[in-house]
Amino acid sequence: MTENLDPIGSSADLPIVLVVEDNPVERQLVGKILRNANFEVIAVDCGEVVLDTVVNYQPDIILLDALLPDIDGFDVCGHLRAHPKGVYIPIIMLTGLDDVSSINRAYEVGATDFFTKPINHSLLVHRIKYLLRARLIMDQLRMSKQSLASAQQVAKLGHWELHVEKGRFQVSEEMHRLYRLDGAYEESDTAVLMERCHPDDRQHLQDSLIASIRDLREARVEHRIVFDDGTERYLEVHTTVMQDEGDGSTHILGISIDVTDRKESEREILRLAYCDRLTGLPNRSLLESLLEQAIPRSHLNGGAVAILGIDLDLFNRVNNSMGHSAGDAVLQQLTERLNTLVNCADVGLYLERLSMSIESNLDDIATDMVSRLAADTFIIAMTGADRNSGEVERFAERVKASFQQPFLYRGQELFVTASIGIAYSESGSSTAESLLQKADLALHEAKMQGRNEIRAYSGDLVAKVSTHLSIQSDLRKALQNGEFQLFYQPKISTRDASVKGFEALIRWVHPVKGLVPPNQFITVAEDTGQIVEIGQWVIETACRQNKQWLDEGLVNVRVAVNVSARQFKEGNLIEVIESALASTGLKEENLELEMTEGVLMSDPSTGDTLSELRSKGIAVSLDDFGTGYSSLSYITRFPIDTIKIDRCFVQDITIDSEKAAIVSAVSNLSHGLNFNVVAEGVETETELDVIRQLRCDEVQGYYYCRPMAAQDISEWLRSRSAVTSLKSAK
Repeated sequence: MTENLDPIGSSADLPIVLVVEDNPVERQLVGKILRNANFEVIAVDCGEVVLDTVVNYQPDIILLDALLPDIDGFDVCGHLRAHPKGVYIPIIMLTGLDDVSSINRAYEVGATDFFTKPINHSLLVHRIKYLLRARLIMDQLRMSKQSLASAQQVAKLGHWELHVEKGRFQVSEEMHRLYRLDGAYEESDTAVLMERCHPDDRQHLQDSLIASIRDLREARVEHRIVFDDGTERYLEVHTTVMQDEGDGSTHILGISIDVTDRKESEREILRLAYCDRLTGLPNRSLLESLLEQAIPRSHLNGGAVAILGIDLDLFNRVNNSMGHSAGDAVLQQLTERLNTLVNCADVGLYLERLSMSIESNLDDIATDMVSRLAADTFIIAMTGADRNSGEVERFAERVKASFQQPFLYRGQELFVTASIGIAYSESGSSTAESLLQKADLALHEAKMQGRNEIRAYSGDLVAKVSTHLSIQSDLRKALQNGEFQLFYQPKISTRDASVKGFEALIRWVHPVKGLVPPNQFITVAEDTGQIVEIGQWVIETACRQNKQWLDEGLVNVRVAVNVSARQFKEGNLIEVIESALASTGLKEENLELEMTEGVLMSDPSTGDTLSELRSKGIAVSLDDFGTGYSSLSYITRFPIDTIKIDRCFVQDITIDSEKAAIVSAVSNLSHGLNFNVVAEGVETETELDVIRQLRCDEVQGYYYCRPMAAQDISEWLRSRSAVTSLKSAK
């Protein structure tokens, strides 16, 4: 039977006491006393309804008689503790039994306290109030712990505590989940933190924790943990020292945070900051970080850091002729080759170290590194190198030799060469920037020597660069000051020795340096873009001079001007030529454009531009044939009139030589394609005789005439005309 079962809420502010007592007198007496003490009372007289009453009315405390008529009070207490609604309710056992075994049994089944009969009602009221206050505190503490546990679980954060004096070590539930700890552990064994620690990080973690405990100071350390299935997680551990104000004991409090997701994000950010996207290689920033640490270490150990700068020769031809996807494929395959040749660590190890700290020590990870600095420029850094052993130079030869193997793109073989520059750090104080600059100078020198070469840095390269800069500066004033002149060299027919045309050759007469050879300033002008303005002047001047010769009746031939890739890329070459012809009055059939194979290959639109110019009557000549791609099948795609065989195949030629075989083949194939053939560099009568036998149409060289100024060419033409007239008169 249940008494006073008023709905909860009628006295919602009063604590509810459930009284379980089969003695009606005692039940009524206790109920009256508790109501007078401002408690809401619910009373039952048997054990079987207790659990339902607790579920329905949720009392704040229970007074439970040990001896009930239907069910033993101890069993009722056990059932309550087994039910979620009864786990935390304070239960006071009321019993007339005061033996030790009954008391022990009461606590064993979960009683909070016990009271012996006869009941001291005054004391009982105080006992209830005390237990209710204790329950309130415990409930708050439990909720706080649950909130903390939930927050820790969401944040993947576990905590642990070490009592330094007692050696007691405790960990939270989330720590168990983070570390996947199984079973129990010794409370004095801090090694539980090391159980899952990655072997490479264990010593660092242990040293940090020992120092924190020994010095009673805060610490922060990151480390990896490894699970049985091989997976890894990243943890960030924070420790702090606390002094108990009560007993003065020292406690080390630790927090372990799962930062794996953050580390992955950081690693991706670092990858973007320090790695090349296409090849995955370290970029300049990561390379310089390694060099700044490797240079002093290498010199401390008696060595140096060697840098190999690698630049692909004429790589833009691959991109322009086959597309950037082909170029990307070459770069990726080259990356694989270089990584095979060089003993370098995976870039992930560098990112791992940098994720710990941007100022991390890197030079213990690996000895060498392959890096991509620019589109087709790679760097190999070799630490601990001996500059006197020749080892670096031999390695450079191996790198160069690796380019003999073709690169593959969609089943097609692509052959690319590379120029290599070598530089060594001079001392432990050398900077990464200066070392890379020296390698770049050596690389530039290799390019200037004809490409596919290896050059080492030397002091005189600085002088060359200084000269380069001086020429660059002087070029800006040369055109305004009228320092350029055009020389002309005739092209002579092999059949009748008549003049078939002229090639206009630019000369620079510097007011201080005198005559500056074209090979010293043309490349500079192309690099700086000044070749566009200079080229326009050359076209106008050559057209004007040829028109003058025509007007004077000296000759009616084409004048050939050289055009560069930069002029085509400007996009206005047609307009420049049309303007020059219009302003000078020269006809289109009296103008010829000369260009190298490299110019033809430099831009996909070059062919279209040439086709339009040729349709207007302007001739097109391919210069220096045999020194580039030398593919007649390829150049048939372009509107070409003349093939000029390079002087290297003409010099000292004899009729039975390999040179003669090459010239003969080019001549026969060119005639089959209706190309005119000009042999350059003819200087002797023997060379002329062989060239004539090999059916070249025209020759150009010192045998007939050196390049001369326009006025001298005019005199030369008049002289030839006079000689011809005398021969005719005879």
